[in-house]
Amino acid sequence: MRACLRQSRVECGGSADETLKVSVYRGVAAVDEHEWDALVGDRNFYNSHAWLAGLDHALGACEVLAVWSPAGLLAACPLWDGGRDDGLFELGAFFADVRGPWTRGFVWGGGRRSTHNEIAAIRGRRRPQVVRRLLQSMNEQARERGLAGVVMPYMPLAAAQELAQTAGASVLLHSAEANMDVPTDGLAGLMARWNAHDRGQCKSEIAAFARCGNRVECGRIDAANQAVAAELIARNRARHGSAQGGAWMQSLFDGQRRAGLLASSIAFVARREQRILAVCVCYRFGRALHVRYFGCDYDLDDRDFRYFVLTCYEPIDYAARQGLGELRLSTSALHAKAGRGARIEPLAAAVLLTDRALDPIAVHRHNRRFAERHRRELGAHLGPAWQAFL
Repeated sequence: MRACLRQSRVECGGSADETLKVSVYRGVAAVDEHEWDALVGDRNFYNSHAWLAGLDHALGACEVLAVWSPAGLLAACPLWDGGRDDGLFELGAFFADVRGPWTRGFVWGGGRRSTHNEIAAIRGRRRPQVVRRLLQSMNEQARERGLAGVVMPYMPLAAAQELAQTAGASVLLHSAEANMDVPTDGLAGLMARWNAHDRGQCKSEIAAFARCGNRVECGRIDAANQAVAAELIARNRARHGSAQGGAWMQSLFDGQRRAGLLASSIAFVARREQRILAVCVCYRFGRALHVRYFGCDYDLDDRDFRYFVLTCYEPIDYAARQGLGELRLSTSALHAKAGRGARIEPLAAAVLLTDRALDPIAVHRHNRRFAERHRRELGAHLGPAWQAFL
């Protein structure tokens, strides 16, 4: 039985068949996994049912907004309060040049701790109607709670622009992600596209990794290596400002295990003799492999390029062997990933306020500056979506 908190009905057309019902639930488990994932594309792993269920198990269930028709589920989106105890995403810091109610609370849409965020909704002619109703309902939630509005961060540009076109949201660039198309022959095929300097660099990094006596093992996160992986990941996160430790990371893995998500995980582990030096945890979803966590023993820092071996070189070969089409490399170390063949795509927040709109001139100026900075720093590695602002 679905744990429904409240429901509303709205007529969205001229016939009873077009009636939409909007429901709010406590936790993603209230919605059937297969119905949910039928709305989620391969690139939208962080809005998949298993990822969200893992977060619910580890961090407590969040609210879920769902749009229904008599035929079934049409759209769904997790809601949360944006609270981040690691302080890594602050609206006022990201958008200081755009005047807005950034110090007030918002309804946040999408998976917690996500670095790629798209609306889970049907395709086809009804999609604009459904997406509009979903965002309107989220804004109604914000108004009822006395909040400033709705924010959906880490959206690919096309997804954020869809919310601008269908529901009047403002689109604010704030980050970027690195992705690679997977050649059928893996790293060898990727290197064949590079110039001689880049090929030589890759070969020298792999040679240095092996010369240090390292080897790579590929498998699942299991009880034998979970604690070590959690501690190494926590050390890496601490270098980037996170105060959460190994126990917190352990709780995330425990939640993923309860949700059945670890069954789709792939861990690339660097060992030297019996010592685990580093780990990269990826998740397979559809025809994409998503690189999510990297952890490292920084007490042994001998420039063996374990980061690139585990996050780029080994995963691209694994993805090719598995017949996957894309390697999703997330939002960190963009320059290094671009130099190894990744395509850099913009990410934006869609913002819808309850009482007014953001100044479109300030929004445009912000986006232009953000895009220009990335053009200067990453140049030819930028994907085509950036051209909207350059």
